[in-house]
Amino acid sequence: MKIGDMVVASYNAGDARGKNYMGTVIEVEEVTDLFSEKYAITETNTYVRVLVEGQVMTFAVEDDSIEVIKSETA
Repeated sequence: MKIGDMVVASYNAGDARGKNYMGTVIEVEEVTDLFSEKYAITETNTYVRVLVEGQVMTFAVEDDSIEVIKSETA
C-alpha cells in the first residue's frame, strides 16, 4: 500500500466491522510507541491516512480493515 492507492477501509470494533469508507491514501506513517516503560518494550504501529470525501481519516493497519482496490502505478 502506498500514497495514491484507492482503498476501502473500515474501523473494527471487536469482531464487528464498521462502515466502509472509500478514498485515496495520502500518508503511511510508522510510529514506535513505548508499550511497557517498566520493561522497556516498544511496539511499532502503522497508520494509514485516507482522504474520504474531503475529510482525512486515520486507520491502523494492525487493527482496522484496509483493502487496496486500485493501485497507483509509478
